[in-house]
Amino acid sequence: MPAIAPETIVSLDVYQVAIPLVEPYHLSKVYGTQTHSDAVIVRMTTASGVEGWGEGDPGGINFTGDTAEMIMAKITTDMLGEFIGTRVDDWVESDQGLQRSGAWGAALDVAAYDALGRIHHKPVWTLLGEQQREQIASLWPTSSGTADEDLRVIKTKLREGFHTFMLKMGNRLIEEDVARLLKVMAALPDTTRIMVDANQGWQVEETLEFFSHIRGLPLVLIEQPIAADDHAGLAHVHEVCPVLLSADESLQTRGDALALAKRGAVDVFSIKVSKNGGLRAALEIARTAKAHGISVLMNSMLELGITQSASLHLGCVLDCLVDCGHAFMSTLRMSDDISDFSDLVSDGVACLPMGPGLGIQVDENKIKTYLKGERHV
Repeated sequence: MPAIAPETIVSLDVYQVAIPLVEPYHLSKVYGTQTHSDAVIVRMTTASGVEGWGEGDPGGINFTGDTAEMIMAKITTDMLGEFIGTRVDDWVESDQGLQRSGAWGAALDVAAYDALGRIHHKPVWTLLGEQQREQIASLWPTSSGTADEDLRVIKTKLREGFHTFMLKMGNRLIEEDVARLLKVMAALPDTTRIMVDANQGWQVEETLEFFSHIRGLPLVLIEQPIAADDHAGLAHVHEVCPVLLSADESLQTRGDALALAKRGAVDVFSIKVSKNGGLRAALEIARTAKAHGISVLMNSMLELGITQSASLHLGCVLDCLVDCGHAFMSTLRMSDDISDFSDLVSDGVACLPMGPGLGIQVDENKIKTYLKGERHV
């Protein structure tokens, strides 16, 4: 009987964990209030004993259409026959990550890249492209609330080194959000960068009304003001948007990227490794962006450190990032994490790890602490 190649995947351990946020996260009326990260963690083990870690971060039925329970089932039933016995180098080199989608595909794809990097003693970014930078400034989001609440958070984070802030909107009247934005911007230094994310909370008419009140304001961008499936509406508001317009929920697959680019619907693609199906698929979306003159915002779900590290590796090889802070603060908003990714973020900047694979350590005891379910194959 022929020997099993050392790169062959021989087992998967899949864990569902829930970690509370430090503070509740109030979003648009589409999503309501979030209180914890509900993630699926994958440990892939090869025949040589090398482990690769992946993470799937579901956006819920109203965002990505999946839940942690659905991801668990998909990985341990539908994908079992395709994954066990596969070589991680074959997975990466044959672009298997392009054949999967969503958070379940991302969990497997990131685990494969992590394992391959560890096998070859190379950081994951070396498997993705040429390094463009060693660090990326991070943004900090604020809940959809009042101007006073925004300023409390922003002034604290300014002292900690953050300079870009994303104000969540979409659950109040337009005039209330405009008044909130004006009060916030008037109270901050000119060097502070502000972006707005309505998370599908507005109609086209409301979006146009918002635009009419913000002309001349130095906003970085406005993200996903209207429903994800309304590409025509997005293209329409883009024609009169006074600042950069970004697609998030509208951008889930490579097909979405191409459709948005061909319509000229947005200026920025909001890439999230878990939402977009993993590192390989997200890389292809970024390539589509560059080919069509579109910039990239490295954004995040309610992520733990595995996905945050994967996103950082990808962001550091892209040469089309929008000029602002990017979303590498997710673990800092959690009451805890199952990795040491937070150690890479200091003074509002995330520094690229140079160790093998993702360059972070996963704490299995933390997984046990926050465990909601597990499966082993």
